[in-house]
Amino acid sequence: MLTLIFSIQSCLTQMRLDTTFHNKSCLSFSGICHHDRGSHSKVGFSGQMEDSHHLHRCGNVSYNFSGSSCCNDSITLGLSQLVADCCGSVAYNPLNEICCNGSIQTQSSTHALCCGKDMYLTTSHLCCGENNIFQRKENHSCCGNKTYDMTTHCCCINTTTLEVKPKNEICCSEATDKKKECQQGSPPTCTFPKNSELKCGSKPFNPQKEICCSGNLYKKASALTKCCGVDVYTLSDDNVLCCNGTLHLNVPEQSECVGGVIYTSANTTCQMSTRPRHGEHCCGGQTFNPHTHVCCNGHSHNKKNGNFCCGSEVYDHHNQFLRCCSGHLYNLTHLRGKAECCGSLLLQYDNQTCCSSSTTSVLYDTKQNHSCCGHYYYKTSLWSCCAERLKPTPKPNSSPAEYRLKPLTDLIPEMCNKKVFFGKVESVALENDQRRVVLKVVGQVDVKSEKVIKDPWLHLSLDHCSFPATDNGMTYLWEEKHNGKYKLLSHPVDLTSDIHMFYFVCYQKKG
Repeated sequence: MLTLIFSIQSCLTQMRLDTTFHNKSCLSFSGICHHDRGSHSKVGFSGQMEDSHHLHRCGNVSYNFSGSSCCNDSITLGLSQLVADCCGSVAYNPLNEICCNGSIQTQSSTHALCCGKDMYLTTSHLCCGENNIFQRKENHSCCGNKTYDMTTHCCCINTTTLEVKPKNEICCSEATDKKKECQQGSPPTCTFPKNSELKCGSKPFNPQKEICCSGNLYKKASALTKCCGVDVYTLSDDNVLCCNGTLHLNVPEQSECVGGVIYTSANTTCQMSTRPRHGEHCCGGQTFNPHTHVCCNGHSHNKKNGNFCCGSEVYDHHNQFLRCCSGHLYNLTHLRGKAECCGSLLLQYDNQTCCSSSTTSVLYDTKQNHSCCGHYYYKTSLWSCCAERLKPTPKPNSSPAEYRLKPLTDLIPEMCNKKVFFGKVESVALENDQRRVVLKVVGQVDVKSEKVIKDPWLHLSLDHCSFPATDNGMTYLWEEKHNGKYKLLSHPVDLTSDIHMFYFVCYQKKG
C-alpha cells in the first residue's frame, strides 16, 4: 500500500455537497487545517485516497473526484469529475460521447446532437418534435413533428398544436409576426416548440429558469448563476470561490485559485486566542523554532526529517522512495516500476494517460486514437488541438504533442544533469504556423560545465500548434538541445520557492 501523507490541499478541496464543511477544524479565514499529527492515510495502487479528509461524498460512499465521478449517488471510476458529465447514473466524457435519453453513445461528429434516443448531425438532418429526424433540405424547417418548405408554406398555431398551411392562409401572417416576436427575445410569450428538449441527466430543464451542474438541476437566480462541479453559486456571492470544480465557502476576500490550490493573503499573527511573545515565530496555531524546525502550511516539523515541504508534511528530497505530487506525499517503497505525478495522483500503469494544463491535471484510462490537449483527452477523429486549445475540426495529418509539461518540482532531480535555464516570455507573435517567442534568461542551471549564456535575450521559433501554450510575463524551465533548438519543460514556475528548491537540490547533488 502507498502511504499518502496529509497536505493542506486536503482541507482546501474537501467540501460538502450541501454547502457546509465536513471538517469543522478548517479555519475558514486562513485556510489552515489542524489535523491529528499521528494520522496517516493509506491508498491503494489505483491512486484513490481512502482518508475522509481527501474525499467527497457520493451517496454513502467516499470518492476522489480527481480520478472518479459521482452521478445520482453512483460512482464512475477512471473519469475525473473535472471533465465529466452525467448520463443518468453513469459519467461520460462529453468531448467524445453524447447522452441521449439515458444512453451514452460515441459521437461521430462534433455537430452531433440528440433527437430523443437517437443521435443526428445538425449539418445534414433536422430534429422535429422530440424524436423525428428528417434529411435537411434547402428552405425547410420544423413545424411540430413535421418539416415544411418555408417558400410555399408556413407553420400556424392552432390552439395547442402546430399545423403546416399554404402561405395564402390568414394564419401565415400571424405566424410570421409570432416568429419575429420570438426572435426579438420574448421567451415567455413564445410558444413555438424547440427542435430538441434539453436534458439535465434524465430530467428535462428550462435553461431560462434552471441550470444543470453535472447532472444536478438548480433554479437559476440570475444570469450570474454558475456551476462549480456538482454545486451552484452566484458570481456576486461574497466569500465564495470555485476552485477546480469544488465550491468553497467562507473564504477570505481576495483569495485566488491557482493550480487547484486556494491562496489567501498572508496573516500577520498566529491563529491563536493570544498573540505570541516578542521574537517568537508562528506556524499555524503554534510557535516554533526556525533554527530546528520547518513550517509547512501551518504544521511544524523537525528539520532532521527533511528541509522541504509537501503540503503540510516535510520530506527528505534525498529519499528516492518519497514522491511529492502537488502537496500529496507518496511512499514508493513497495511500488514496482516507475511512477510519476499527475497532479495530486500517482501515474503508475501503462494503461493510464495523464493530461495536464497549467492549472489542472487529469488521469484517464488510455484509449486508442485519443490524445491530450491540455487537461482534456479527446478523440482525434472528432477534434484537433492547437497550442492546448481544442477545435471541432479534426486534422488527420496533425501530430499530437509528444510530451506534457510538468510542475517544476516534478522535474527534480532529473533535470539537474541537463543544460536547462529559466526563461521569461517577454513577447509572442504568430507568423503563419510558427510562434515567435522572445525569451529573457533569468537563471541558468548547468552544473556540468557552468557555462553562462552571454546574451540574456533569446529569439525562438516554435511550431505553434504542436507546442504547449506560453503566456507573456510567465517564467518557464527550458532545455537547450544539441541541435540548437529549445524545449519547454515546465508549467509556469514560482520565482521564489520553486527556483530556490531547484538550485538547492541540483547544486547539492553536484557536490
